[in-house]
Amino acid sequence: MAISGKIFLYHMKIPPSYQITPEILELVAKIDANIILFSSINIPPKLKEKIQRISLLKSSLFSARIEGNPLTLENVETSENKQKKREIFNILEAIKFLDKEFPFKKEIDKKLILNLHKITMEGLIPEAGSFRREMGAIFNRSGQAIYVSPPPEKVPGLIDQMIDFIKSDKERFPLITSFITHLIFEKIHPFIDGNGRVGRLLVFSVLKSKGYNFDFFIPFEEYLDEHKEDYYYFLDIGLKRPESYLYFMLKAFHAQTEKIKTSLMNQMMKKETINLPLRREEIYNIINDHRIVSFDFIKRRFLRVPERTLRYDLKKLCEAGLVVKVGETRGCQYKTVN
Repeated sequence: MAISGKIFLYHMKIPPSYQITPEILELVAKIDANIILFSSINIPPKLKEKIQRISLLKSSLFSARIEGNPLTLENVETSENKQKKREIFNILEAIKFLDKEFPFKKEIDKKLILNLHKITMEGLIPEAGSFRREMGAIFNRSGQAIYVSPPPEKVPGLIDQMIDFIKSDKERFPLITSFITHLIFEKIHPFIDGNGRVGRLLVFSVLKSKGYNFDFFIPFEEYLDEHKEDYYYFLDIGLKRPESYLYFMLKAFHAQTEKIKTSLMNQMMKKETINLPLRREEIYNIINDHRIVSFDFIKRRFLRVPERTLRYDLKKLCEAGLVVKVGETRGCQYKTVN
């Protein structure tokens, strides 16, 4: 392959100099607001589990698709292409590893990065779990190297500098730290293959190490796959124009939190997702229609149902996160979660 327009970054500045612009700050605030919203809503356990399961699969699938994997959500389970399926499910295993074995506020180290690579590239390349021992480069579609990564002997030291940045308090916004880490990691390009997949997993690793709590795994990779050329462009110019890169990555993350929020609200409002016994569904609809009602109002609608039974139904609706109780006295009222 031809090498032209080479970019050598053996003396890469870690982290690069950047400014938190008002536009960047606004996106961080919007993402934080959605994350807080997810934590504050009493989501039915089955619905929460469903959204989380889909989000994890999306994160794995679209991270692989960015690297050229052709499988889709519709055919990932039925495809007979074992290698392409393995690419996706390896990433899924790496996410599960992060979820179970990497607790909040645990410090990132080389061992974690190598483990993520080993799991992600298991059965795909013989060098899984090892830093590269040869020169690496990023090639465009015509086979020309548009970026030449640092020599292999520089990789461990550069990774150490990246980890020092993560551990430091230089940046107060975990989202910014995570995306700057992703940019640095991709420029170091420490592995023969799998750098993009591991680099995107590092985003969530950094967020967890900073104690950034999110109830759902945010599959921002879906947005990156849908805007793949923009993603590569902003990665390419990231060290020279980090503010533009950060804005794009935050926009991707925010878009996916909005997508989850819309899906969550829609599903919580659908009758078919409530899956209630007939009487409880009628009670729910009465409360939903009137916005807020008293127990006596509900009781008058069900004259033949014992008061104790109605209170039990209301308790179950509250536990399901569909209704909230306002007040603690006999005159308390009930309203739906909107």
